[in-house]
Amino acid sequence: MHFVCHFRYTKSLPPARPFLRYREPVTEADVYQALLEGPGERRVLLSAAVAPEALARYAAGLANRAGGTILLGATPARGIEDAAGLEPLQLVHALFELTEGALLPHVERVETGEGVVWALHVPKSPYVVSVAPGPAPYWDGARLVAVPAPDAAAAPPDPTARPLPAAGLDDLDPAELARIEDRLRERGSPLAEAPLRERLRALGMVREVEGRWVPTVTGLLLAGRPAALGRFVPQAEVSYYRHEGDDVDYALREDLLRPIPAALERLRELIQASNRFHPLTVGLFRVEVWDFDVEVYREGLLNAFVHRDWTAHATVQVHHHPDRLEIANPGGLAPGITPENILRHPPHRRNPALASALARLGYVERAGQGVDKMYRLMLRYGKEPPEYRAWPHAVTLVLHNPGFDAGFVRWVSEAQNRQGSFTLDYLIVAAALRRGPRPTAELARALALEPEHTRKLLRRMEAAGLIAAAGRGRGRRWRLAALAD
Repeated sequence: MHFVCHFRYTKSLPPARPFLRYREPVTEADVYQALLEGPGERRVLLSAAVAPEALARYAAGLANRAGGTILLGATPARGIEDAAGLEPLQLVHALFELTEGALLPHVERVETGEGVVWALHVPKSPYVVSVAPGPAPYWDGARLVAVPAPDAAAAPPDPTARPLPAAGLDDLDPAELARIEDRLRERGSPLAEAPLRERLRALGMVREVEGRWVPTVTGLLLAGRPAALGRFVPQAEVSYYRHEGDDVDYALREDLLRPIPAALERLRELIQASNRFHPLTVGLFRVEVWDFDVEVYREGLLNAFVHRDWTAHATVQVHHHPDRLEIANPGGLAPGITPENILRHPPHRRNPALASALARLGYVERAGQGVDKMYRLMLRYGKEPPEYRAWPHAVTLVLHNPGFDAGFVRWVSEAQNRQGSFTLDYLIVAAALRRGPRPTAELARALALEPEHTRKLLRRMEAAGLIAAAGRGRGRRWRLAALAD
């Protein structure tokens, strides 16, 4: 019965094209095309009932070859099973945990006439990803096999998972341990009621070495006493500089050698001390637009801690100017990621142990969503998007504060009320057009998307009454529509 239904769609299938490119929306026709063709070199079809461990092995197998897409809830034998009951965030976190932080797929919901299918886009890994037990898997286009010997290079060691035999559990600050317990209890985690050692072990904060429990680097970074940080992880220091203008001289400097949760708290106090807000009335609501949004710079600071190179002795630096906030961390961008494609590239974490602990404590709410969140919060208030400046051994995030555009904030609010939802891509287009009409090619660059996909997006926004076009062909330019029309 399923195959009769599947063949109904063959006449409407699009011309052959590379299947399921990362973040190019997967369509219903794509799903039925995949069911007809079956598995492929970069495509895996799995039942919605697949066990998490098996799903992780298939994802690792794809990553160990060339990357690709898993369609969850669609198999040639069973057709579409309707996987609407699966939670995308649980899928991401399960794969993150089972691959020890190596994989963070982008998950996409695909609606079909027979139910929901989930598309999991898995990037190629620069090193071999393993899933215990058994050998590292490799997808050969039809089944999972062991990774070919010449490709079996081990993953680089995670410096934040390293135990510190010279340290002891008394190097952990009781006040910081209490903070961790409180956060777990607020999140309803059963770890809050677990014995202390079991809680710390589950968070990757301690390990047993020769019959003795000792802190890991992650343990000290989350709860270490300042003296222990200075002795074992001095690069955990964060330096804050407040500048009165654009010059290099600073009016205030404070060096913080504290665990990450305490450092985040103190950095917020320092930034908020000279952070201004502007009240704005939007409809019946009063909105406070800050020079630097708390959630944005908190996300930027967390990214600096999670993505920095903890083997380097340099420290994170925060430079607070009236017109910008700069967060600099040692360690270049991951292979394949550039300032131009950072919004679209599959996420990659240099320090899985630290990232996993921060995620379980709720500091990182959604795996791989930090950059998206900063873009969304800044653009909706008419500010410039985050700027990344990259060097081989360092990255600087710049959050600009050119003021805010009250008219644009109201336009976005009205557009959201009209649409019910407003995607990040819609925000990027709207932010680019708020200064005046722009051609499709310029909007494609702002979106970091291919022209064909950009044109589809612009047509959807035009159909929704959000933007309007003038001219034809290469002379066509787009502008924001007056929503009151």
